[in-house]
Amino acid sequence: MQFKIEKVTKADKRIVEETIFYMEPDAYSGVRKVADKVREDVKRVVEFLPETTKKREKLGKYPVIYGTIGHSKILEDLHHSGKINLSVVEGKREVFLFQLVEEPYEGISCALVIAGSDKRGSIYGLFHLSECMGVSAFVDWSDVRPTHKDKVILTEKDNYISKEPSVKYRGLFINDEWPAFGNWAKIHFGGFNAKMYEHVFELILRLKGNYLWPAMWTACFSCDGPGLLNAELADEYGIVLGSSHHEPCIRNGEEYSQVRGKDSIYGDAWNFRTNRNGILRFWEDGLKRNGKFENIITLGMRGEQDSKILEEDATLEDNIELLKDVIREQNRLIRKNVCEDLSSTKRVFVLFSEVEAFFYGDEKTKGLIGDQELDGVTLMLGDDNFGNLRGVPTEQMKEHNGGYGLYYHFDFHGGACSYEWMNTIYLPKLWEQLSMAYDYGISDIWVVNVGDICFLEYPISYFFELAYDMEKWGSSKPNMTDYFTKQWIDRQFDSAFNKEDKKSIQEILNGYTRINHNRKPEVMKAFVYHPVNFDESENLLKEAGQIIDQVNELKTRCPKWALPAFYELIYFPAAASMNVQRMQIVAGRNEFYARQNRVEANVLAKEIKWCINEDRRLTKEYHHINDRKWEGMGLSEHIGFMHWNEEGNCYPLVIEIEPANKPRLIVAKSDCSEFTEGFIWTRKTLKIEDFLRPDVDEVRIDLACGSRESVEYEVKSDCSWIIPSNYCGCVDNKEVLRLKIDRSLLKGKELGTVLIQTKTSEAQLEVWAQNTDVLTMDNNTFLERDGYIAMEAEHYYKKHDIDGYCFTLIENYGRTLSAMKVLPPQHDFTNDSERPYLEYHFIADQEKEYTLDLYLAPSNTAYRDHKLTVGIQLNEEEIQMTNAVGEHFCSQDFGCMEWIRGVMENIHIHQSSVLCQCGLNRLRVYAVSPFMVLEKVVLYKKGTTIPTSYLGPRESFYKK
Repeated sequence: MQFKIEKVTKADKRIVEETIFYMEPDAYSGVRKVADKVREDVKRVVEFLPETTKKREKLGKYPVIYGTIGHSKILEDLHHSGKINLSVVEGKREVFLFQLVEEPYEGISCALVIAGSDKRGSIYGLFHLSECMGVSAFVDWSDVRPTHKDKVILTEKDNYISKEPSVKYRGLFINDEWPAFGNWAKIHFGGFNAKMYEHVFELILRLKGNYLWPAMWTACFSCDGPGLLNAELADEYGIVLGSSHHEPCIRNGEEYSQVRGKDSIYGDAWNFRTNRNGILRFWEDGLKRNGKFENIITLGMRGEQDSKILEEDATLEDNIELLKDVIREQNRLIRKNVCEDLSSTKRVFVLFSEVEAFFYGDEKTKGLIGDQELDGVTLMLGDDNFGNLRGVPTEQMKEHNGGYGLYYHFDFHGGACSYEWMNTIYLPKLWEQLSMAYDYGISDIWVVNVGDICFLEYPISYFFELAYDMEKWGSSKPNMTDYFTKQWIDRQFDSAFNKEDKKSIQEILNGYTRINHNRKPEVMKAFVYHPVNFDESENLLKEAGQIIDQVNELKTRCPKWALPAFYELIYFPAAASMNVQRMQIVAGRNEFYARQNRVEANVLAKEIKWCINEDRRLTKEYHHINDRKWEGMGLSEHIGFMHWNEEGNCYPLVIEIEPANKPRLIVAKSDCSEFTEGFIWTRKTLKIEDFLRPDVDEVRIDLACGSRESVEYEVKSDCSWIIPSNYCGCVDNKEVLRLKIDRSLLKGKELGTVLIQTKTSEAQLEVWAQNTDVLTMDNNTFLERDGYIAMEAEHYYKKHDIDGYCFTLIENYGRTLSAMKVLPPQHDFTNDSERPYLEYHFIADQEKEYTLDLYLAPSNTAYRDHKLTVGIQLNEEEIQMTNAVGEHFCSQDFGCMEWIRGVMENIHIHQSSVLCQCGLNRLRVYAVSPFMVLEKVVLYKKGTTIPTSYLGPRESFYKK
């Protein structure tokens, strides 16, 4: 059995319509509109637009029959005749049957039947046909053009019954929309009207979403359509309407500013105490106007423009009592104007910002938790605005009958810093947080703040995939993000690129999102990464440069028909953000080398200026590509934020030096801050101990010019086991001298000397080397060298799992390599006698007290006890139970520097002390509290310091 979609041309050049869409009069109008979009998808693929018919006798040879159970006579006929079985989807939520039916009626060879359990089920089923044809969900939004095919053939293998979505309501919040999204909407559509929202609704539905918080900074969704047209169109398409956390009763906050006034029936103060009747009237009219649509009604109240509801001197009890009164009155209005039965009206209360404190209360003041007015209301928890869950339902809260939702952020305008320009969402972190939320029962509503949508298409896709199918992508299936990315690339660029090019695109996506996640472009500064220590700047420059080179090369090879989508989805996000990262890294090195008076600083100054111009050029090019389709979307400020927002932001300093008059050679180990000029009175010996590590065979030495004229040099050594890459040369900017050693000539721990001489100076390098017998060491045992021991979390010696709870590797997680986390995540081991642990083995130089740094993901605490307890045990000592966050730690508290550092630097470093013995030591890290994710373990002698760096020291040698 085959179903065909093809353009059939007869000998007389007549085009015969064999694929016809059956337009049933009883079908939902929104479903018919989506069917027309799918017909356009057919045209994109096979270059003809299928006709429609309302008559069964004109269905053609290969008709598409679609409908919704209860709204389709033809589906009922096919069911009663035994051709299809509607019972497999009937009564389910957003499910569809996608089935080929052979000869259902006379004259029909094979029909494709799409039967939805409800309106959205039918829509998802229709768009499933588009997916089968190779049409991307971003065909409209990002102009992703599908591969042309002469015909599309479906067989019985394509028959499919979809599942109920894992999360009931899955949606976007268009927020922080100025200057980018707002200007785009104004330029192309004249504002936030139905013409614009048509594209947003289509995107949500193609991604199998169903929910929207519309733009609200300056927009009024139910007025801007014009009139109710936005809301009517959303309802027609089956988009469930909501409003943000501070916009109750289906009215945008901006709407009040348009109707308030001295003589207004709504009063002139957004104040429930002084203007109670006016506010109640405002809410009631919103419910009367929009209550007929499918909504999730936001309850509660905050101050204007998302501020606090009461004055600073108001007590906790004052706020709680006011909110109780507000919610009680809102429920009364809903019963009066929408539905008498509150249990059948979907409502949500968002625990965002200080509202969370009002919900929980404290030991003296009972909060809203358990209040009868919240019975049946979905309680929406949130992240800390930076992708870290603020908490999960407690045992007491699990009894709540309204379910739980999640308000998550891909974009944010506020403290500790705003990030509104570029994709900074890294999929392994997103998976870890969202799968955990689902495992804790947060599955009623998921809404994500997506800012302007553009540049976030990749993580938005993953967000909806997770929300739709946690059985496929959840915590029981770790390390699937690369598989998702590969699939996503295939969907967008099917035949545009070959297999190797798609692999490069995957490297680009993984690379730039990880770099942006490690430090968001807006708060990337010249000295975030150290200019030289541990080569972290050098490595980042190479990685960013490679991404830019890759994406530029792909741009030249991209077919013209696929270029707009490639530019918008891949090229601009990668090239523009890596250019900003590179600009700041180069600026850090520019200043660092200028302080040494290197001529190289002037070369770097030119590079900074080039990066600044490139940033402007890329934005201009983006706004002009594809007939200016995305003009406006690149307008967000994104460089050098000095405060939480763009106020006072500035480009990095550009420093030029005046070279010395006399010849000057600056000598430094490339990955170290120390340097010498080798002059007789200020001579400094550089100590090189890298070769004490068994895995180091080469050290790089910078030979930098610091003078107007070039400098000639000679290299001399007193021992045969040191092998310089060259013995003489002339430097006018910088050369890199590479020192290698012949380990076969070493006799124990040895010291050699290297002299780098000019006519006026002599720099001395003291080179230490040693062969270490690693054959007697166990695998995954670390050696103390370089003054520290650094161990990536995944390189444990052994691990201990219990009762189905396992320390699990999360590949590519975090700032350096990966992370370890106990899965499934929803267990607190605080009161358990046995706990999972990771065991690390290392050899210490001395018996001494060591500082122990645990590099943890910047997780918040699961509960309001503010505990992130970790167990630490060294050798046979007692287990130390330590809270990895401070006593006064509080997320979203702008006075809590511990939280601010965590979200800015994307790491939390917990410091403690242990007493190491000389020789082999065993360190165990126990999982105790939920939310603990371990990335790295670092030890160093008490009283010593490790060179400054952002990512921490490079990993120590360990036997593999």
